[in-house]
Amino acid sequence: MRLSANTRYAIRVIFELALAEGPLPIPALSEKAGIAQRTVENIHTVLRQHDITASTIGAKGGIHLAMPLSRISLGRMVTLFDDGVEFAVCFGNKSNDCPRQLVCDTRSVWGSVSNRIQQELDAVSLDSILTQYRREEEREKPIFIHGINR
Repeated sequence: MRLSANTRYAIRVIFELALAEGPLPIPALSEKAGIAQRTVENIHTVLRQHDITASTIGAKGGIHLAMPLSRISLGRMVTLFDDGVEFAVCFGNKSNDCPRQLVCDTRSVWGSVSNRIQQELDAVSLDSILTQYRREEEREKPIFIHGINR
């Protein structure tokens, strides 16, 4: 299983909004996230429909988070942008083209694995990911003691 580019981009957009001090216009958000403006617009459309982001109009307007990061799970992002976990072709929201669907000996195993992966993703908040990133970033900073770089 691999996250789609749209899921990864959406998470980057959300992190940029979380780090911003106020709403960000789409061009600024696009530049900060390193994502094309049209893609940011499409991501915002989906996130706005699910009350994750909102926008304000005016000179100081732009896109902002409509809910705290702690309420946004990695699983929710995968569901919104990847149609959920599809560990095997016979699961997920996409069409099932497997000719062995009715006689498959391992279908229940793949279903169980898909459900467990989705549960694990649902348990990870974007807040916890950003917190972990910040901790790792702090560890990588050099320590300066009396002008000596360590």
